Amino acid sequence: MMARIFFACFATVVFAVSAAFAAETTLGADAQLQWMVRRPGPLAVNIAGKREGFELDAAASDAPKRIYRRPQNREQFVAVTVTPRGNGIDVGYETSPGLAIDSVRVLEDAMLITADEKGYILVPCREGLLIPADSGVAFTRGFGTYDYEGCHMAMIGLVRNGEATLVTWDDPYIAAEIKSVLPDPAKGINQQTLTTSIIMRKSAKSIRITSLGKGDWLTIAKAYREIAKEKGLLVTWDQKLKENPHRAAFFGASNYKLWSCLSRRMNPESTKELSSRVNWTFDEVGQIAEHLKNDLKLDDVHFIIGGWIRRGYDNQHPDILPAAPECGGNEGLAAAAKRVRACGYIFDLHDNYQDMYKDSPSWDEQYLQKTPDGKPARGGAWAGGTAWLTCSQKALELAKRPQNLEAVKKLTDADCYFIDTTYAAGLQECFDPKHPLTKIDDLKWKSALSDYARSVFGMFGSECGREWAIPHADYFEGLTGVSGTYYHSLKPAEMGATVVPLFEMVYRDCIAMYGKYGYDINRAGAYVIHHVSIGRTLNYHSVPSHIYWKNIPPSSSPGFYVQSRDGWTAGMHPMDCFVKNTHEILSPLNKITAQMQMSGYEFLTADRLVRRSVFGEGAAAVETIVNGRREDFVARTAAAVEVVLPSDGFVVSSLTYVAFCAKSFNGLKYDTASLFTIRSLDGKPIAESARVRVFHGFGDPRVKIGNTEHRVEKETILQK
Repeated sequence: MMARIFFACFATVVFAVSAAFAAETTLGADAQLQWMVRRPGPLAVNIAGKREGFELDAAASDAPKRIYRRPQNREQFVAVTVTPRGNGIDVGYETSPGLAIDSVRVLEDAMLITADEKGYILVPCREGLLIPADSGVAFTRGFGTYDYEGCHMAMIGLVRNGEATLVTWDDPYIAAEIKSVLPDPAKGINQQTLTTSIIMRKSAKSIRITSLGKGDWLTIAKAYREIAKEKGLLVTWDQKLKENPHRAAFFGASNYKLWSCLSRRMNPESTKELSSRVNWTFDEVGQIAEHLKNDLKLDDVHFIIGGWIRRGYDNQHPDILPAAPECGGNEGLAAAAKRVRACGYIFDLHDNYQDMYKDSPSWDEQYLQKTPDGKPARGGAWAGGTAWLTCSQKALELAKRPQNLEAVKKLTDADCYFIDTTYAAGLQECFDPKHPLTKIDDLKWKSALSDYARSVFGMFGSECGREWAIPHADYFEGLTGVSGTYYHSLKPAEMGATVVPLFEMVYRDCIAMYGKYGYDINRAGAYVIHHVSIGRTLNYHSVPSHIYWKNIPPSSSPGFYVQSRDGWTAGMHPMDCFVKNTHEILSPLNKITAQMQMSGYEFLTADRLVRRSVFGEGAAAVETIVNGRREDFVARTAAAVEVVLPSDGFVVSSLTYVAFCAKSFNGLKYDTASLFTIRSLDGKPIAESARVRVFHGFGDPRVKIGNTEHRVEKETILQK
């Protein structure tokens, strides 16, 4: 492959690679297409919290190495090296003996992409971000490795003039900084530019830059998947099911969470109770599971409860038992677990081993993470007051106490366990001399905590998700979205960015993934079709308190997927309407695609609001098209079926499963959007199947399957 890249820019210094050097690598002679940045300048090095410019010593430098000396002490230097590796290069550095640095920018404002090159940068933040070079937005933003809303994979991708480049690394002390600069003729900037800086700290010493030739996000994801496999991160469902076949229960399972059975709020000092409220008793937990099973007819559910512990949600960790007496105590929790599991659902419990509170019976500063000045590390202000962060090594010790995970398993026989924040919080450091931690150590101990919980319960998950956790977990809660949107605090619009499911393209067939936190179901249309486009089930985290379905609120204007007009859920509680409609769409979609790779993803409109995804290949491939525009979009599926999609509408097309929310499908027009799913029950193509289930969510009850029109009020099974 002839690479059409060579930027070789360290700090602000452009390394022009000669034809002779290029001939010695697989970059090829056409590597003279250099990826230039700006005029040479000093190497940016941080020492004792201050930025210094180390100057190039041209006389002491040669082709693969550049020496940068500290102006006030020229015996001190940083040597930046370039080493050819196949169709790319390794860029690294080393320092002179005794020189202690905080960080170095081995690349600064490098890999320049201009607006007229129609390029973009891919950042693996949650599902992924596509940051275009022609957005018209100026910004500078850093993405730390495995930080909260940082790089959730150790890579970034770049595309320029249709040529793809992959930048990868192995060390969590690396951060990528993306900068967008708008035109400024006075400064000689005639068009928008995107640049990347790579900052290395502590143990981080090198990155790899690989030219992939012609390509796009799929090319980059495919290349990184191979790297992930080499690192041992790509542990697929095939491998996980051999260890525990019950993990297949995640396929098609919606994430239904009673977030806080007991909500109890303390003052910041954890010395005074400010409020206490029971949202669900453990008896009501059992009733809700049975309602989902018997009334809503949901078969595949990942059922989680929080706030079951002795003093309620986010209170008095790590002292969790006995279960909250206000909700029914140990006896009630055990009975609830039995009822949920009798429904065939995954029963899961929410716990936390990062946070400790001062009113916990086990409170002891020996367990806490320490700051560089030796003080306990303060966490967030949560329901139990101010949380103090445990050191992850000590967190494992706490979890292994006989009164913790093992006791919970014995009491409930839960199928799965969720330990909050483990994957969400960025990797931590501890400066307690009795249990010091680097980020690398923190990753090790958090992996060990995950493995321990998995060994006790059989299945495990945590918040958000990172690639390093793939081998140690079965699900992530929070990677696909937050509070009904894509991110928590990050705002893609501030970077002119668009979400692109890069994480799915790499790891889809390795892990179950959901969103996190509650959201307004009446404004969730975009969130629903986002999950259609990635083939994932929804998180239902805004469940009303108690036996909610017995108190149906006055009718109002329901959200798009809360509709029940002339459909299956007519007359039901709005929450049930939303859950049933969306579960019927997404559960079968996820079940048939969970072990497939995402083989295609494209934007069908220039505004990137209409998206097409493909899972798998050949005859078994599954296609989805979603419309995020405010106006209708006419789509044609791979099966040559024309569909008119309203705003927040979609179509799923495959041999065994078809679903749509549309104004027209297969030649049949509707006055308003109608929702249907059509599923073969015997695994044969729908056209050949002896049993086809048709679900009607809302709208016109007519549906055309093949050349035959049917009328389905709620649901039916068509038999041959």
